[in-house]
Amino acid sequence: MNLEQLAYIVEIAKTRSFSAAASQMHMTQSAISQSVRKLEEELELNVFERSRQGAVPTEEGKRLIEQAIEILQRVDLLRSAIDRDKPLSGSIAVATFPSVMPYLIETTAQMKSEHPQLHISIEEKGSMDIAEDVRQGRTDLGFIAIYDKQLEHLNGLRFSAMYAGKLVVAAHRESPLAQYHRVAPKQLMQHQLALYNDRFVHDFVDRFADMHGELSVLFWTNNSEAVTSVLDNGLAGSIGHDFSFYRHPLWKSGRIKIIEIADVGQPDMQIGFLRSEARAFGPGAERFAARFRQAIELGHL
Repeated sequence: MNLEQLAYIVEIAKTRSFSAAASQMHMTQSAISQSVRKLEEELELNVFERSRQGAVPTEEGKRLIEQAIEILQRVDLLRSAIDRDKPLSGSIAVATFPSVMPYLIETTAQMKSEHPQLHISIEEKGSMDIAEDVRQGRTDLGFIAIYDKQLEHLNGLRFSAMYAGKLVVAAHRESPLAQYHRVAPKQLMQHQLALYNDRFVHDFVDRFADMHGELSVLFWTNNSEAVTSVLDNGLAGSIGHDFSFYRHPLWKSGRIKIIEIADVGQPDMQIGFLRSEARAFGPGAERFAARFRQAIELGHL
């Protein structure tokens, strides 16, 4: 077993794909597959279930991947031990679309405790607003969702993909919506929805209206807590990123159900980090970005 093998299985778990992991790590798929196979033989376990739907970690694999993330994080901390003794200062502005704010707060608290002179601002807003802020220099690091077709238009910006994403429905477990595993357009139109003011959700609602008719929208909001309150009290369902809902405390506690949307085509979407190519990161920003990424990876399992 070696660190490279641990990095491979972490990347495969994130992308759910050997080919995507190979592309992300600038390697051939055969090389990664062979290395993972050797690791599985050494440990006498299957890390992934392989199918047409992708590579999904087994229960044993999940435990191994969680330990691998922690090991890689510790190695990163060891490599930066000398730099850590030097106090970091300066400012960093970070923004995320709703879902990972708890990890952002956790990272901010850790960094501020270790480096009191580091000034950090954090913000939650829509992905396209974040992209514009990064472009204009108002934000240093963004965590966003973006359509695949938009990637080629990120002139001057650098995007590092972590996960593939799609939109789903969330509803209270006792809501009539919760009876569905996959909800059809006619069924979805019968239920009220509280929607976060996100470009991707707006695009979906417009596309849905063109194909099937208007959805019943209780309200649009920029406040993610308002959507949480509606879901928690069973007042309406919501539509949002699967990435967001699978990290939501209401889903983790079993209070809401996540439902696939049937018969509505969705453009391919990626979720990851965005930064400017023109502005160099300082040591504080680099350290913060690495810590934030690791917090999200641990929360993904």
